[in-house]
Amino acid sequence: MLGGMGEMKNLESDRNAKGVLGKKTSAMLALGAVALIAGAPFVTPALAGQLNSDSLVDPEWESAVRKHVEKRFFNLIDATDSQKTQLDDVLKQACDSNRSTREKVKEAAVDLSNMMADESVTDEQIRQKVAEIRKIREKLQDSRLDTALKVRAILNKDQRKIVSDRVVGFITGNQRQRFLRSMM
Repeated sequence: MLGGMGEMKNLESDRNAKGVLGKKTSAMLALGAVALIAGAPFVTPALAGQLNSDSLVDPEWESAVRKHVEKRFFNLIDATDSQKTQLDDVLKQACDSNRSTREKVKEAAVDLSNMMADESVTDEQIRQKVAEIRKIREKLQDSRLDTALKVRAILNKDQRKIVSDRVVGFITGNQRQRFLRSMM
């Protein structure tokens, strides 16, 4: 029985020790979480690597995406070598000439986001910024239409139908329609 009482005291002292250790561990975890949250704004940019602060549009990424899209487009329409060269020239020129406009849209969107967070900015100022963004986007849309018309002039009748079917399927969300329409 005495042995039983001694074991009880040992269990009780172990439980108390674990409770203190648990409290210390909890305190350290809480301190670590606070340090992580407080330090995140400083650590994240360091982990992100080299940033190009001169531009919101990365020309290398843009070129890689353009080439990827071109390859898929060329395969879709079964473009000839001559068409590939012509289309690549048109799309590259459009991409290069629209870069500054796309950058203006992004800069204005960042400004708008900051304005939304700023309590001193009025609703009217926000509306003016949105109107400014609309004008820039409209200019971009006009340029895209010009590019689409240049591309259309390069394609033959069958290729234009393939593109039309793809666009209709995309707009309607009915991907089967484009296949059914191309079979007619």
